[in-house]
Amino acid sequence: MLMNRKSLKTILISSMCGFVIALLASCASTGFKAEKKTIELKGNPTTGYSWFYEIEDDSVISIEEDVKYLGAKGMVGAPSLFTYTVTARKSGSTKITFEYKRPWETQPALETKVYEVSVDDQGRLVISE
Repeated sequence: MLMNRKSLKTILISSMCGFVIALLASCASTGFKAEKKTIELKGNPTTGYSWFYEIEDDSVISIEEDVKYLGAKGMVGAPSLFTYTVTARKSGSTKITFEYKRPWETQPALETKVYEVSVDDQGRLVISE
């Protein structure tokens, strides 16, 4: 009888280990894959105006900014393209508020854009204005 208990114990432990390994493998294959999307805004930094942003919850997303001058070299007053790359960090939702203003002025922004952002459990981003 003692031999049967050891065998049963071995079988149970092996089965439990197999279940845990299968569970971990399924979690790894459906893991979080941080998606990236871009928001593009036109502006004219040569006039002092620029886009400034605020993230309501920066644990959900991160943002990288790139500004590309669109005018001819040395041309004052030509537009630029502000590209914001939004990267998912964790599932949840947040809001990004962009304000087009001169940083030294106290008056309200010339333009404001608000984007709702949601990230699902897989890391997919949905951005809507």
